[in-house]
Amino acid sequence: MHFTEKKGQRLAVFDHLTSTETGQHIEIPITSPEMEASMLEAEALGRRGLESILDPRDPATASLLKNHTTG
Repeated sequence: MHFTEKKGQRLAVFDHLTSTETGQHIEIPITSPEMEASMLEAEALGRRGLESILDPRDPATASLLKNHTTG
């Protein structure tokens, strides 16, 4: 994800998502600084993976993590 500006509107552009209709990257208008901060935080969590936010000592979580990492 990266940010750009078109016609004075700040947009979040999702590099890994494309429109099936146009083939272009999905662009979401940013409506507030809080929205942009939230998107950045979600992206950072996604990069760190499930292991960074879940407790592996919990049996259900351990099973989820095992299945997530092995496919």
